[in-house]
Parts: sequence; C-alpha cells; structure tokens
Amino acid sequence: MQDYDIAALALPQAQTATDQVFDALYNAVVSLQLPPGTKVSEAEIAKQLNVSRQPVRDAFFRLSKLGFLSIRPQRATLISKISERAVLDAAFVRTALEVECIRLVATRHTEQDMADLRAALDRQVAALDNPDRRAFHIQDEAFHQILCRIAGHVHVWELILEHKAHMDRARFLTLSVSHRRRVLGEHLALMEALEARDPEAAEREMRAHLGNIRVVLPGLRAENAAYFEEEDTLPA
Repeated sequence: MQDYDIAALALPQAQTATDQVFDALYNAVVSLQLPPGTKVSEAEIAKQLNVSRQPVRDAFFRLSKLGFLSIRPQRATLISKISERAVLDAAFVRTALEVECIRLVATRHTEQDMADLRAALDRQVAALDNPDRRAFHIQDEAFHQILCRIAGHVHVWELILEHKAHMDRARFLTLSVSHRRRVLGEHLALMEALEARDPEAAEREMRAHLGNIRVVLPGLRAENAAYFEEEDTLPA
C-alpha cells in the first residue's frame, strides 16, 4: 500500500465526523495528495484522523458516488483514475454557469467589487512561487467565487463545486509555476473586460480561460498515463 498522510487536511469547521473525513479525503483526492490508483483503507484513514471506522465508511460511500473511489468487495479500495469524459463534462457545466455570471458582473459591479477582485489577484501573485500548488489553487478558487457573489448568485458557486472536482484533478497536473503565471494573465484579461464593462469581451475571456483544459488534456494524459482510465477517450 502506498504511504499517504491526510490528517493535516481535515477541516475543523466540519459539523460531523463523517463531514470531516469526507472533506479531508475530498481535498486530498482533488489535490492529488492521494493520486489516482492509490490504495486506501478504512482502518488507516480512521487512525490518521482519530475517528471510528463508521464515518470513514460513510465518507468512502459519498466519494464513490462522486466517482472518486472504487469500492470492490474482497478487493482493495482504490482512488479512481481520472476520466477524460468526466473532466469534459465538468468543464461544460462550469463554463455554462460562469459565463452567465461574468456577463452579469460586467454590467453590475461596483468599485468595492473591483477592489475585492484586485485583492484576490494580489493573493494569487503572492502564491505564484509557493512550492505547494494548493496555495495558488485556493486563491484561484477565491477569485471565481467572488465573481459568483458579485453576479448575485452565491449559490452558483456551490453548484460549480459539485461538478468541477474531476476537472480540478486534471488542472492540478498543470499547476507548474509557468502555468500559474498563464492563469494569472487570463484573470488579468478578465479584469480588463470587467473594468471596460464589456460583457461580450468578458464572456470571450472566460470561455478561453475555462476551455484551456480541453487543449491541454491530451498532453496531460500522455505525460501521466498511469493516472487516467485506459479505455477513456476524447470525442472526435
């Protein structure tokens, strides 16, 4: 069994033991701290998080329903490999929701809203060279969450979170420092469109920003073949 340590990822604000375990495992899976194909056991997770096995069992079930865990009777439980189809479906849903949000933001933002977005960009700059890729990812997420809030649809971010985790696993494979700089540049282009109050330009920039995963996905698979489902192929 591969060594792993997820105890540091447990979220103290979780309301129940099951939520705590689920949050810790979910973040470890999405950030690739638990890479695709990793064997996990209820007993080991329970020991690391200092909980009984029942909340771990419940969290495993929730993760399996999301497609992140392969639970097979009498066989090892594995972190599921990345499905290209799931990544593309997640990108489709996220793009549809965020394009509508960015168009609203372009026409209704206030100066305080723009100040909040600039502060989020400053935090991204501070995280650019952090060796822990999660630091930049967190600030990237915060920027997009603020956009949903400014659009007047805070609940949309919750919907996006439900769908985009498969996309995030692929995105984590791209988060080199050079790619982080590219992402930051795309966010700056979005800001320019918002400052001009140009919804068409804002939509164009958002589609390009979120659509980049389709461009890089074949290369990610070629470089990380062991992480992807073997029979999974992109549509023609």
